[in-house]
This record gives sequence, structure tokens and C-alpha cells, in this order.
Amino acid sequence: MALSVNTNITSLGVQKNLNKASDALSTSMNRLSSGLKINSAKDDAAGMQIANRLGNQVKGLNVAIANANNGVSIAQTAEGAMQESTNTLQRLRELALQAANGDKSDADRVSLQQEFTAKVGELTRTANTTTFGGRNLLDGSFSNVAFQIGADANQTISFGMTDISATGLKGTYSEASVDGTAMSGLSATAVGSNIGGMKATTSATPPAAVTAGEKISINGTEITLTGGVDAATSGVATAADINKVSGTTGVTASVDAATGKMTLTSKSDFTIEDGAPAGALAKTGLTAAPAATPVKAVAVTDATLMGSNGGVSVNGTEVKWGAADSIKTVIDKLATKAGTGATASFKDGRVTLTSGDGKDIKLANTEKGSLSQLGLSAGTSQAKLTADTSIELNGVEVKFKKGDTSDAIVASINSASTGVTASKNADGTLKLFADKNITVKDGSAGTGLAALGLKDGTKSATTMETTVADLSVLSAASAQQAIQALDGAMQQIDSQRSQLGAVQNRFASTVSNLQSIAQNSAAAKGRVEDADFAAETAELTKQQTLQQASTAILSQANQLPSSVLKLLQ
Repeated sequence: MALSVNTNITSLGVQKNLNKASDALSTSMNRLSSGLKINSAKDDAAGMQIANRLGNQVKGLNVAIANANNGVSIAQTAEGAMQESTNTLQRLRELALQAANGDKSDADRVSLQQEFTAKVGELTRTANTTTFGGRNLLDGSFSNVAFQIGADANQTISFGMTDISATGLKGTYSEASVDGTAMSGLSATAVGSNIGGMKATTSATPPAAVTAGEKISINGTEITLTGGVDAATSGVATAADINKVSGTTGVTASVDAATGKMTLTSKSDFTIEDGAPAGALAKTGLTAAPAATPVKAVAVTDATLMGSNGGVSVNGTEVKWGAADSIKTVIDKLATKAGTGATASFKDGRVTLTSGDGKDIKLANTEKGSLSQLGLSAGTSQAKLTADTSIELNGVEVKFKKGDTSDAIVASINSASTGVTASKNADGTLKLFADKNITVKDGSAGTGLAALGLKDGTKSATTMETTVADLSVLSAASAQQAIQALDGAMQQIDSQRSQLGAVQNRFASTVSNLQSIAQNSAAAKGRVEDADFAAETAELTKQQTLQQASTAILSQANQLPSSVLKLLQ
């Protein structure tokens, strides 16, 4: 190599190596101080891109994990509310089962309906107030919601909840119903006591005012009269005084409201005498009848006059008569008011009233003592079967005994394994209903359908959709419908809960997978960009040594041109 002063080739070479050592030393220090192998694109352009992509993925995965966990929380919140809604529906079903039972009266069902209505309202309240972060979950607005559960676009899981308020929960019921007509095979009979030996005696003149303390005698029993301020009040008071001791005397008194005349009635001969001081009997308008000539009891026929005004009600309809009306006239009126097919008769001194079309007979006084004039009593005589009979329901024969009431008939049908439930309509007719077809035929007796007001044939069941809000337990039939519909409503909630359970399991699996991917992606990113401290410290030591050596050699190389001076000496 030529010896040159202008160009120190050796120094230039040492400088280059010194610069390389300095650059390498700087790189090692950057890596050791940052912990990263790639601090800029010049360190590893491809590696930087890979590390950045992996970094984006890891951060996205961490957000996706949080999103999935939020989805789990929403599903758990919704399912908890649905459990309470299920409890409410179960209580509604219990109330419907109670209302469907035949021992419940209309008043009982009204009480059950009050709780039923309150529980239905609670269903709607639960649906409208179940929220997560201010967002309603169960009112139908949370539908088909997408959850971002991946680090990249469109990596989602979608789910939602339908409306589970009382109007949103729906169910179906199948029903076949048969409405009967009048039960002609049943009748009620009211038989009066024997009035055949009664005698009515009427005062000849209206009573005058009686002074309190005056006395009369009937059948030897002395009666102290209350009296009154005028003839009218005195007459009413005297009749009341006589009736107070009728249990002893056997004589009853009544006053005609129009004429004021008094009528005495007894089943046997009776005496009437004045008391002391004399004069009270004349004021009552009655005529003395001493033991020698008592008032004679005579046979009473349907032509006998009633002798006094009166009034009763038959099945809620009023029947009135006057004193001049005959017994036959009165009992004919009773038969007319007792309904279609009703009859009345007077035989052997007794009034007999028989209903038609399965009607009960309910008697009550509208004027005091009127029923006793006919030998009848206030109360209700139930309609009963007049003969043994039977019907066939869905292939099962149901038998009924003579004397069974309509309630007993309903109970017999309900206790038979026919799949048919019976109830009684407000008008006393029979109603049959079931959730399947109803086939009605005559029984072996051949008289059952006519007796119970039913027709031979098959009634097909129809399926209807309803909401829980529209259900009612005010009748046995509506309670049966509610039972079926509530089963469907609970199935609707159960289906929703099943979906939520599946989504929760899916989210759990997703979170586990995301965590695994995030872990592996973070590890891959670390392998790409993390500094190897063992290697870098060795490189640092190497480059420090080379730098120091290069510096020392550079000093010597810079002295090489001075050797030319020796050549010039």
C-alpha cells in the first residue's frame, strides 16, 4: 500500500468500524432500555407490521371479552326476572285451579279474581321495570341485539328477548261446549200443610178505637188489648194481640187493609167472648160465639174464599189476592208465576205447587202471614229428577238417581271419567265443556237427554289464542281456559330462558376461547418484538469493547501520516 498523507485509508477504515460499533451499541442500548427488539421500522419493518397487527388483535380480544361478559350479565339479569314471572304465572295457575273447582261460589271466584288481576298487573310491571344500564330487557324492545365478541368486524353473537308482559305472554286453549235447554226431567214440589179444617170468620163491621187494657176472650184465653189512637191503628193492634197467643188459642187474626175488617182463622171450632168490663168485643167488630154456639170449622175447598187480602212472591215474582178471591184463583196465579210447565192443585186440604222445566220454587211473603193462609212456608224447594235416568258422554255412561238435584247431576258428571266438565247456567240449564270433542248420547234408560235438556251429537273442540291479560277466573269455564293458556305462557317463558341459558354457555365458551387467543397472540407479539436481554447484553458488551478498541486504533491510525516525516529527514 502506498504511503499517503492526503488520504489516510487506514483511518477511514477504522472510522467506519468505529461508526458501526457506535451504531450497534446505540441499537443495543435502545433495545435494553425499551425492552423491545423492534423500536422503529428500520429495526424490522416486517416484524413491526406483524407486531402491530398482533397488538391490535390482543387489544380487540380484550374488549371482546368485556363485551361477552356484559352479554352474560344481561342474560343473567333477564333470566332472574323471568324466574319471578314464572313464579307469578304458577300462582295464577293455582288460582285458576281453585276457581275451576265446583265448590266455589260466584262470590268466591270474585275474591280469587281480585288476586288474579293483581298478579297479572305484576307481570306487566316486572316486564316494564327490568333494565340493564337503563335499557329495558323484557318489554319487547331488546330484540335481536348483536354483541361484538371478536377482534375483527362482524364477529358477533345476536340474541334478544320477547315481550313477557301480561299482554305479550300468550297461550291457547281448546274448548268444546254444549249448552243445554230446560231440564224437563226435573221438577220442584212445594206441599202445604192441611188447611182443610180451617174456618174464617169476618167481623161484621170495621173496628172502633179500643181503649188500652180492655179485654176479650178466645177459647177461654183472656187477651188484654193494646188499643190505639183511632179505629185503624186499634184494629191492627188488636190483631197483633190475638196473634201473640195464637199458639195457645189456635186462632190467628188478620185485618183487611181496604175495609179494616178483622178475620179470625182456626183449624177447629173456637169461641169468642167479651171480657170485663164488657164492651171491648163490640169495638173489634167481632160477634160473640160462646161455648154453646162456637164458630164451627167447616171443610175448605178450592172454591173457598181467602177471607183477607194477601201477597207472596214465587221465584221473585209477586202474587197478590183479595179477600173475595177463591183458593183456586190464588193457586192458579201461583202456577202461572212459577214458570212454564208449572202446576198447582188443592187436594185433601193441601196446596201443592209443582214447577216445570227444572225450575226451583222459591216462596216468600210480601204481606205478613200470607203463606200461612195457604199452609205454605217461606223457603226454596229444589227441582229434582222425577225418575232414574242416564246419558253417555264420550263413551262413558253417567247414571243419575230419582231425587237428584241439578247440583247433584253436575257433581255426578264431574266425578265421572269422561273428560267433560259440567256447570249450571244462571237460568238453571246445564252447560258441558271440555278441551277435546264432546260426544253426547242417550243412556241405557233412553230418557236422559230429554230429562237434562241435551241433544244427541258431537261438539268439536276449537283452538283459540289469548293473552294472559285477557284471562279470567270468574266462572268455572273461564278458569279452565286460563289453566290451558297459562301452560302456554309458561312454556313461552321457559323457551326464552332456554335460549338465554344457551347464550350464556356460548358466551362462556367464547370468553374462554378469546382468552386463549389473546394469550397466544400476546406471546407471539412478544416473540416478535420483545428484546432478548441475554443476547442484547452480550451484544452490548461486544460493541462497547469494539468501540473502545476502534477508538484506540483510530488514534494510532491517525498517527500513520506522520511517518512520512521520517522519509523527509
